[in-house]
Amino acid sequence: MLGIPAALVVFGAGEWAIHKYLLHGLGRDRNSRLAFHYHDHHQAVRRNGGYDPAYEGPVWSTPTQSREAIGLAAVALAHAPLFPIAPFYTSTVWCCLYRYRRDHRHAHLDPEWARDHLPWHYDHHMGDQDKNFGVAWSWFDVLVKTREVFVGTAKERAIHGKHAARAETASSGAALRAQRRSPLRWLLQAARR
Repeated sequence: MLGIPAALVVFGAGEWAIHKYLLHGLGRDRNSRLAFHYHDHHQAVRRNGGYDPAYEGPVWSTPTQSREAIGLAAVALAHAPLFPIAPFYTSTVWCCLYRYRRDHRHAHLDPEWARDHLPWHYDHHMGDQDKNFGVAWSWFDVLVKTREVFVGTAKERAIHGKHAARAETASSGAALRAQRRSPLRWLLQAARR
């Protein structure tokens, strides 16, 4: 049972470190394989008021989603050999990975939900992008003093309407983009020819 709190500590610290040092550190270099996060994901989110169209379709439909999923799967597989000796630890890590994926995707398809339920992640994207590196939880940011509140501040309230309007505009074309990304669409078009 000690594996559960141990996994929560390891996950919180690991998520923070990967986000800060790999995705924002190495990812700032446009030639890096990790550049998709800082340059593609962050730019789309800023431009669209928290919304990222890359999260609309299935996991394989965009490089942003597929690369994130590959990273999460690699962490899950790396922990698999520990399952026979530390089942509570491993299961908790896997649950944390699932929660990360579910909540991160939801946050970028519904920025108002993110603002209410994951304010630290909304703060990361819409406030200072070099703060608030936790996605699933903010406790590690608090511990290492990288937590900076943006939601509810005068600065955020002044631009919230603009961000909400941008998110609404970005999400309005979701159904059409999802249709375009559908692999069945390509098969049906090929069959008609």
